[in-house]
Amino acid sequence: MLAINTAFMTANLALKTSNGKTTYRELDAHSKHSENVLKTIDEMCQACEIDVLDVKTVAVVVGPGSFTGLRIGTAIAKALGCVNKKLKFIGLSSLELMANIVTENKLCTENFACVLNALSDLYFVAYFDKTGIKLQEERMIDRREYLSITQPIFGLKGDLKDENINQIEITSEDLLTFSEKQENLENFVSLDELLPVYLRLSQAEDNLLKKSKKD
Repeated sequence: MLAINTAFMTANLALKTSNGKTTYRELDAHSKHSENVLKTIDEMCQACEIDVLDVKTVAVVVGPGSFTGLRIGTAIAKALGCVNKKLKFIGLSSLELMANIVTENKLCTENFACVLNALSDLYFVAYFDKTGIKLQEERMIDRREYLSITQPIFGLKGDLKDENINQIEITSEDLLTFSEKQENLENFVSLDELLPVYLRLSQAEDNLLKKSKKD
């Protein structure tokens, strides 16, 4: 299995072979993911002594998150699918990945929310019960609704400037653990279904919409 997360500033990559060899990589915020992720995947395959065509499943975080990052991750997965027709795909929710970290590490004993900064006083949110089961689909909320959340809130370290936030970090090991769970549940999608989940318009689309309303 190859797991890819390029939804945030730091990219997480994990590779596990059929004979149990594993390798992990993290690319920091200063790395150009579009240029370095494929090269790093090739290096990981070499470290595990396999060819990229030996990979049977690709799990990729599809969002919500960075517009550019989501496009990079899904594009890489699709490119691999074009050269390996037998490849299976799993689309991972970034908020469900965060929730899995909360429950795996027993960080909360009650229902909770996972939140990401969508900028401009907007937020991506999903609510979970204490076992990590998602209670409703991910959505975008404004600051007023964000401030009304009564459950414990978990966010990525450094993402939300709020002292009441429980901060967590995503490691490549976390990514692989969650990906394997989804594989065991057979939560596969087709290549056509592997699409970024943006939940909001890009800045260019938003500007165009505002301009059309004025006209």
